[in-house]
Amino acid sequence: MQKSIIILSLLFSMLHLHAAVYGVFVGVEKYDGTVSDLTASVDDAERMYRFFLNYADGGQLVLIKDKEATKQKILYSMDTLFKKAKADDLVVFYFSGHGASGMFCPHNVCGGKMGLWHTEIKALFKRCKARTKLCVADACFAGSIKGRASSSQQVSAASTSSGSNVVVFMSSRDSEVSIENPNQYTGVFTKYLLQGLKGCADNNKDGTVNAYELYAYVRCNVRQSTNGKQTPVMFGSYKKYTPIITYR
Repeated sequence: MQKSIIILSLLFSMLHLHAAVYGVFVGVEKYDGTVSDLTASVDDAERMYRFFLNYADGGQLVLIKDKEATKQKILYSMDTLFKKAKADDLVVFYFSGHGASGMFCPHNVCGGKMGLWHTEIKALFKRCKARTKLCVADACFAGSIKGRASSSQQVSAASTSSGSNVVVFMSSRDSEVSIENPNQYTGVFTKYLLQGLKGCADNNKDGTVNAYELYAYVRCNVRQSTNGKQTPVMFGSYKKYTPIITYR
């Protein structure tokens, strides 16, 4: 009973951080052509969708899975929803599936054709009026969204002059694969990401999970679980201690 009250308080408090949430959540396990299938991407996208659905007060979330997850539909959904977001809203894009250098792989990817290029995602984020934007991906080589970042890239402490916060949290460096846990039907990164968002990352127990705490919690647990083979990276334009979730 006490645990339920704590969770409800967490969800209620999140609504006070942002007026509404607009999000696109994509999970791709089944691929056209010769691209190998995955086992946990759809489950992870559904978990993330359900988590943020509790916060979509007046906003709108879209879940796109497998055959529906074409490049065209993903970009259309992002463009349509992100245009609705106002300055005080939170915008979220989550992708779980295959990745390659410079792109994520939708269902209908064919080599470099029909890839969901990181530059296209950045352009949609840039046009969005929301001051707080979160881009998360559980995909191989996800860290390449930053460009040729250092492999030791740490969480950024920068903030923009406009006061906006753009947090990009990728499951692995630009040279690493992202590992699934087939026994639990989840990606290792998304497993610890959700744990962190639900409060496990609140290191100093002040009732708030900030960007750095989330990064530190997820990075530590992912590296430990994968024996150092996978290292999540966080970057963007935001203050280091930007609150992600505030408890009551």
